[in-house]
Amino acid sequence: MAKSNKIETSKKILFLLLLLVLCLPILQMKTKFAKVKQLNGAIAEPVYPTFNYDSLEKGVFQEKFEKYFNEDVGFRPSFIRLNNQLKYWLYNKAQANGVLIGKEGYLYEYNYIKAYYGLNYIGKDSIENNVKRLKYIQDKLASMNKTLIIVLAPGKGSFYPEYFPDSCNRKIGPTNTQFYIKYLKKHQVNFVDLKTWFLKIKKSSKYPLYSKGGIHWSKYGEVIAFDTLVKFIESKTNLDFPNISITSVKISDEKKDGDNDIGDGMNLIFRNPSFPMGYPEIVITQPEMSVNKTSFISDSYYWGAFNRGFSTSIFGNGKFWFYNNEVYPDNYEKPTTVNDLNFSQEINENKVIVLMSTDANLDRFPFGFIELFMKYFPPR
Repeated sequence: MAKSNKIETSKKILFLLLLLVLCLPILQMKTKFAKVKQLNGAIAEPVYPTFNYDSLEKGVFQEKFEKYFNEDVGFRPSFIRLNNQLKYWLYNKAQANGVLIGKEGYLYEYNYIKAYYGLNYIGKDSIENNVKRLKYIQDKLASMNKTLIIVLAPGKGSFYPEYFPDSCNRKIGPTNTQFYIKYLKKHQVNFVDLKTWFLKIKKSSKYPLYSKGGIHWSKYGEVIAFDTLVKFIESKTNLDFPNISITSVKISDEKKDGDNDIGDGMNLIFRNPSFPMGYPEIVITQPEMSVNKTSFISDSYYWGAFNRGFSTSIFGNGKFWFYNNEVYPDNYEKPTTVNDLNFSQEINENKVIVLMSTDANLDRFPFGFIELFMKYFPPR
């Protein structure tokens, strides 16, 4: 009899514990009693739907409430990370849009693999037409005592093709980079080919130029890339820019400053193992000459330099037109796009205009800037 009572008591305790576990997400949702690590990426906060008779009758309120409840339920970020981690361990699959897991844990965004194989190739005629118009822009700016610079940035795919997953292997076709280089040379447009340079110094570089879990160049790669770019701009102009000097390089296993941006976006419980990275400490020496305002129309490959303060310390408070759309730093104060600016005034205030893109985005380069420039400064 005593044994039977113990069994019944154990069953009740187990039932209560199970009930408590099932109720924990609702309790967390209402009280936030536990600190939960939030998900990385652009995650919109769930909004409680407006209740009224009309939305209730049409089923709109119920649909929106279900979505709100699912997105706001307690411990949701932890459950998502657990799900992502299990799929990564069991199936070597990334629960992140466009992300592929390569050999030895190298992470890629598929657009960079497409660029390597030429799958985003827009055709040589389209590229030459773009370059001819860039030549017009360069000549027009030169008549205004200003300089146009094109920067072909490297890409993770073209830098580490040896770690592609086998499922991606295919014949390499013509690429946008290949023909941009050809026609930029042919039409004598100022450009610096950082992609080819990175491949040239890949084996000799003291520190990694790309990480396993990042999509952009490493912090060390970024610094030497912009040091090279500054010297190139000086060679094409009579301007004197601040000098970048690396005073020391800290070796760290930590994936920081964007060196694990793909890995972070996968929202796993455990970070992927990687190799040590170099994080340079730099000193910027200012020249005695006047400030040279230089603006960048670029994809995300300018974000690291912008966040380092290069726009202020090197490029004379020049602006960053992200994909020729959002304008920084203005956008931090209030939403600002290129369409909100006085375009002619912006061009006139700059001494140098830099158009930059990684190879994965060359199919849409330079992001509408050509058409916009020719609207305000049309050929006569």
